[in-house]
Amino acid sequence: MKKILSVILAIALFSFAFATPALAGDATKGAAVFKQNCQVCHAGGKNTVNKKKTLSKEDLEKYGKNSLEAIVSQVTNGAGAMPAFGRRIKPASKIEDVAAYVLEQAEKGWK
Repeated sequence: MKKILSVILAIALFSFAFATPALAGDATKGAAVFKQNCQVCHAGGKNTVNKKKTLSKEDLEKYGKNSLEAIVSQVTNGAGAMPAFGRRIKPASKIEDVAAYVLEQAEKGWK
C-alpha cells in the first residue's frame, strides 16, 4: 500500500513540476506599457485603424479577444493591421500586464 501511495505521490509531484503556469498580469504595470506602445492606435479603448474593432468589452467578446490568453496572443503575434509586439515588449510578462490592463479597462468601459 505504501508503495502505491509513493508512486501516486511521485506522479502528482512530477506532473506539477512541468505544468504550464497560468497567465497573470498586473494591470497597474500594464497601464505604462499601454501608454508607451498601444495608446497611439488605441487611446481610450478606440481603434484608429479599424474603428469597428475597438477594445470595448463588447468588441473583445465579439472577436474572441476577451481573455488574457487571447490578448497576449494578439499583442505578441499581431494580426491584420496590428503589428506583432512580441520582439519589442520585453520581458513577456509586460505583455501579460498590458493584457490585464486592457481587460480591466474594457470592464470599466474605458473611463
